[in-house]
Amino acid sequence: MVTLKRHGGLYAAIAIFLIVFVSTPAMAVSVTLSSGKRVDLTTGQVKRLKEQPGIYFSNHQPEDVINTNVESLILIKLPEELGGGFLTSTSDDMQAGLQAVGAVKEDKAEGPGKAGLSPRTAEKKTVPRLESELVLSAGYRVDGFDWNIAGDINGKNPNIRSELTWDDLEIYQLELYNKTIVREVFYLRGCLSYGWIMDGDNQDSDYLEDNRALEFLRSNNDADDGDTLDASLGIGYPFTFGSGFVGVTPLVGYSYHEQNLTMTDGKQTITWISLDPDVPDGPPLGPFPGLDSAYDAEWKGPWVGFDLIFTSKDVHRHLAQVEAYVNLEYHWADYSAEADWNLRADFAHPKSFEHEADGHGIILSAGWNVVWSDHWALNANFDYQDWSTDHGTDRTFFSDGSVEETRLNEVNWKSYAIMVGLSYRL
Repeated sequence: MVTLKRHGGLYAAIAIFLIVFVSTPAMAVSVTLSSGKRVDLTTGQVKRLKEQPGIYFSNHQPEDVINTNVESLILIKLPEELGGGFLTSTSDDMQAGLQAVGAVKEDKAEGPGKAGLSPRTAEKKTVPRLESELVLSAGYRVDGFDWNIAGDINGKNPNIRSELTWDDLEIYQLELYNKTIVREVFYLRGCLSYGWIMDGDNQDSDYLEDNRALEFLRSNNDADDGDTLDASLGIGYPFTFGSGFVGVTPLVGYSYHEQNLTMTDGKQTITWISLDPDVPDGPPLGPFPGLDSAYDAEWKGPWVGFDLIFTSKDVHRHLAQVEAYVNLEYHWADYSAEADWNLRADFAHPKSFEHEADGHGIILSAGWNVVWSDHWALNANFDYQDWSTDHGTDRTFFSDGSVEETRLNEVNWKSYAIMVGLSYRL
């Protein structure tokens, strides 16, 4: 693998997110605690109750409450007007939570402490709730990659002199994903994936005239080796709506993406026949031995985006919930690449040429989580990526020590992936 070293500039990015939420005026609904006490609650109070320390929400009645003394555990069955489901906690935590959301008044006789609680309980209320999810997934990915250069630094003579394409790169990919949320404080997610290229096709074409006219050389080669690496980290602030059923998180982050591509088992499919006795013919048609060239590319830079998640109610007694999510990111990238054209004796080795350009990309992810317990869930995910560059520089290094620069017209990369995985939640 060629080690890529390039220091690109930093980009300043401003993202504006407009979130509109329309709600009807809050109406209090009377509910009965398992202790027999009645309390009036609004949908807003229920939403805040779910976020209080020591209070737990479930879409079905917790089994441990059924056979437990109601003096030690309190159960609230929420009517459909308040979203349905059950709230469970100890008596002390429930009292503290109801006081915190204004459903019951503070009892001054309970002594010192915040909202009539003991100092220990008051201190507990200041600690944000931490949620963390770790997902290990595997799947199938297909990439397409291409670039082309002009005959000179001005993009002429001809405007496309040489073009390389990698098609149908079939990749087996493993991914490790983490999302950590500190309620009402911040949202952090990171992703690391590695892929093995198992199959693919490469074409190398050269032209004499503008717009891909008069193609005089072409080789079609295998691209069944190499690997990919992707890493991303984002941070944002979470918003929830509809009693927690909808979540929106604006994010900013930084990502790194790498493709290490190869060309092997070469086959010459177009060549030239010289009419000048002083100019030799092109390489003969058919297979040619020894091809083992490499092109290693990287994209790195900041991004902005958002995560959107929808959480359902129970679909079955044994399934806690089903979640659907969409993640969208816009990236700015410093693009760089190094290549080793092993059969070109006139090129330097191991670095025959390098590419530099400014790029941008879009990443869209969508999927489902099926949660069957407090800690475990199944995950299915679809990822789409679309990247390209502006024109940049192609810098070729020759074996005699000379260097030539031409215009890098563009680089394009598209990727599709289907992943399934197992999620563990804290």
